[in-house]
Amino acid sequence: MNALSSLFTQIRDGETVTLQKGAVYHVRPEDSYALTGYYCTNTARKAENPNGDRSVAVFMKDRRNVTVDGNGATVLVHGKMTPFLFDRCVNVTVKDLTVDYACPTMTEFTVAENADGVCVLRFLPECRFRVQGNRLFFCGEDAPDGVPYWEDESCGDRRFANVYDPVSDTCREYDKNQLTFSSIEQIGAHELRVTFADRTAAPAAGQTVQTRSIVRDQTGALFQRCRDLRFEGLRVKFMHGLGMVSQFCENVSYRGCDFTPGEGRTIASTADFFQFSGCRGQLTVENCRAWGAQDDYVNVHGTHLRIVETDAEARSMIVRFMHDETWGLQAFAPGDRLEFIRYDTLQPYAETVVTAYEKRSDTDIRLTVDRALPDGIALNADVVENASWTPDLTVRSCDFGATWGRGILCTTRGKVRIEHNRFHHLAGPALVVEDDCNFWFESGYTRDVVFRDNEVTGCNCGDYYDGAPVICYAPKVLRPVEGAFVHGSLSVTGNTFCEARHGRHLIRLESVAHAQISGNRSDAPMRVISSCCGEVLQTDNGQMND
Repeated sequence: MNALSSLFTQIRDGETVTLQKGAVYHVRPEDSYALTGYYCTNTARKAENPNGDRSVAVFMKDRRNVTVDGNGATVLVHGKMTPFLFDRCVNVTVKDLTVDYACPTMTEFTVAENADGVCVLRFLPECRFRVQGNRLFFCGEDAPDGVPYWEDESCGDRRFANVYDPVSDTCREYDKNQLTFSSIEQIGAHELRVTFADRTAAPAAGQTVQTRSIVRDQTGALFQRCRDLRFEGLRVKFMHGLGMVSQFCENVSYRGCDFTPGEGRTIASTADFFQFSGCRGQLTVENCRAWGAQDDYVNVHGTHLRIVETDAEARSMIVRFMHDETWGLQAFAPGDRLEFIRYDTLQPYAETVVTAYEKRSDTDIRLTVDRALPDGIALNADVVENASWTPDLTVRSCDFGATWGRGILCTTRGKVRIEHNRFHHLAGPALVVEDDCNFWFESGYTRDVVFRDNEVTGCNCGDYYDGAPVICYAPKVLRPVEGAFVHGSLSVTGNTFCEARHGRHLIRLESVAHAQISGNRSDAPMRVISSCCGEVLQTDNGQMND
């Protein structure tokens, strides 16, 4: 067991673990906790991690009133790991700690020269590679057996790539199949001279390619069924797989945290930064910095499970996880309130309370409920949402920088307050509100969203959504119903919008009952496009040179 993991083997309730001041704790899969059965939302397919295996440096289960004082120390990950896993813990604080990877699982290289597709590629020293003929492989450090912890070819079905342009401070998707070469020559310890198979596809000189495997077999952290978690002054330089994942947690806060790339790098996470799935209570992200993601910064959602079988006499039903990256979770418990949702309209039509829960398989759960099942359930179509686990969200005074993804993806019926933040050069919108039960199966509807006093600069620069809206409501409604709206109230007030796309700042709204767009300022005309909405009011919005 490594030195860091050993500190937590005998930890008791009420204790504070203080790490050695400024120390570097090296953690590796082979000398850390080897856990199984920890299934995680939005991550690996069953074939990619069938048993929910996790390699964990800091593991706590059923602990209460614990403080982890990093004392300026660094947790340095070797290989692939989930550095932190907390299971059913209460009142835990983690502060003043840095997390990094010795060899990030996302490889970066900069195009130092480009002469008509004949390029010099310059790699960061911590990004390893090997050349086999005209094939390029990215790899991790060597494990104790001398074999790299991981290795991937530069192109393939399970890879993803971006190009980061430091001049425009923007990211764009790059066709991974273009990372093929007609010749490769190593000209230095960290340099290659290559000829792209398609010379016109070579990125421009000065641009950086960020490439990774899309398999999310580990995560930045996993917290499940915990309550009152606080992260203060956390510095995270890289995360593998998915980011900091809280699932079925209550009251989670990140304050004064820095989630930006390590020195010399342009990427800090292979996916989301703050992922909240099926949580409740108060979620807070405040005074944090985040840039260099390959997906959304903040993602708050539940999960729709499809109803595949009913037993009216037993007052029970079998519900199923439908997306191949979310399965195996304990998504319900006795006492949880359920809502039945129509698959085509996203409208709730009945509710009930769970009295018994039985896991039938990694995808199927039998739920027994407290009353007769409603009439008219469309089997293999309609879904249920766990309405007991829908949080309030506050994102305040944060700085969100260049990313391939979106700023905040939010689908919760709790109060949402997004205020005094800076969103700049996101490939997608600053705010997206969806809800669907046919694609990602991420629930649910919103009631009260406030987006105020934020600065939005050059967002949706990748035309992530048609028309490049900076705020986008896009529930996946298959059959709109006149007078029935998926989402409740939206207020967009006191914001500043700069660096317009297509000569205007677009707000696109669909299936919103009431929207107030007022007191905003922009450097180009603001346009609101609404579809199947109720009352949409626009007042006192003007250009900054008016």
